[in-house]
Amino acid sequence: MPTPLQNQGKPITTHDLVVVHRMFRREFGEAPGRVRGVRHGSRAQIRLVADRLALLLDTLHRHQADEDRLLWPKLAERVPGHAGLWKRMRAQHADLSARLARADALIGPWTAGAGSARGEELAAALEEVSRAAEEHFDEEEREALPLAPEAVSQAEWDEFGTAAVAAAPGSRLFTVLGMILKDTDPGEQILIMAHLPLPPRVLWRAVGERGFRRLEERLAAAVGHG
Repeated sequence: MPTPLQNQGKPITTHDLVVVHRMFRREFGEAPGRVRGVRHGSRAQIRLVADRLALLLDTLHRHQADEDRLLWPKLAERVPGHAGLWKRMRAQHADLSARLARADALIGPWTAGAGSARGEELAAALEEVSRAAEEHFDEEEREALPLAPEAVSQAEWDEFGTAAVAAAPGSRLFTVLGMILKDTDPGEQILIMAHLPLPPRVLWRAVGERGFRRLEERLAAAVGHG
């Protein structure tokens, strides 16, 4: 049976997924320091950090769910000689999901206690998420993604990217987009923006990008980096 690549000719690029992983690596790497650095007792600053953390945890959870639904089953079926790899990918997702849930459960008590009561516990939980995510992304990029171009069509890859955009909460799309685009070059920006319909692309340039920069400034000030 011909693969999607054989049917359509031109192989896909998976670099847009690497760009998304880069965002998660950076954000989770910074998350423990944000918890430890926020001004305890300042409820507005704590809520600002807590809101970013909750969005980040939810975004990674949704990202993994999309991979489990739209990517790993196709690769497991079409590249069957790597059964152990697909099993590890799913197992790592399950482990990460448990760590995400634990960190998420600590955000409420930390916020309610004006930042002091559960701060170190939350920071430690986020460090665990960061370590597990780094290990997972490393193996995924090294072992799994190079197999995708031979097994996944451009239409299927586009479906995966479109699902990621659709999963972002409507009011938070520009925050997620800003996090992804933060460390990108012009070519990477084109790859990411191609997954968005025209109206959000126009709104991002008109108001979203500026709003995200202001949010970043507020967040930096909240943790003493302003």
